Amino acid sequence: MANITVVSKIRFLAGLALVVLLIASPLMALAFLQFGNIPADIKDEQVAAVKFADAADIALYKMEWGRFQPDGVQIVVDQQRRFADVIDSAAHHLYTDQQRTKLEALANAAKPVLDAFRHADPHDEEMNAKLRNLHTMVSDLENADDAALEDYSNAAKARAHQMVAIAVVAGVIVPMICFALIWQLTADMRTDLRAMRHEVENVATSEAAGQSVVARMIEVSDQALTRLGFPKPNPMLADE
Repeated sequence: MANITVVSKIRFLAGLALVVLLIASPLMALAFLQFGNIPADIKDEQVAAVKFADAADIALYKMEWGRFQPDGVQIVVDQQRRFADVIDSAAHHLYTDQQRTKLEALANAAKPVLDAFRHADPHDEEMNAKLRNLHTMVSDLENADDAALEDYSNAAKARAHQMVAIAVVAGVIVPMICFALIWQLTADMRTDLRAMRHEVENVATSEAAGQSVVARMIEVSDQALTRLGFPKPNPMLADE
């Protein structure tokens, strides 16, 4: 089994930091793209759902008002069409199950009531009570739309917190840990190399230095230490 050298450890730590950044960078880029789309999503989905619910409520009020107008039948028919259109449009802008449940309940309750409403007496209290019930159901839908907007906001905040955690871990913690470990490894290696240089100089000044084998060893060691930044000490300068 091959020994794990200092060089291998340094390469591993440097590679680890790089791999973490390579994994985190696309995730963060996608998150930034999603965050940039949040205003448009809110406008196109959550705000649109609120506007459709408001439009449905307005259509109901206009139906009630139209019954007392000279062309009341046409007004009622037009507003019922308007009501059906906004309910159908609202069905394409749902975010939560609560919105879907409230909208389905409103649509199912409205159809028979509005069919009977066209031919009902304006002073029919039973029909008026049914219209008031539809207004209540629209209000429930509006409350569900508001709650959906709050849920969407909370989900965006949670996603932002996750991205902050990923950014801190990938961009700060992991690189700092790798840097600290590399610093410690290189500090130990520096100590060992200084000791090796010291021993090479001791051998170079010994009587055995005249032997060819020892001289060759000193030469190779001297060249290697010089390449690593530990040249033969200058006698004119004090040792560090």
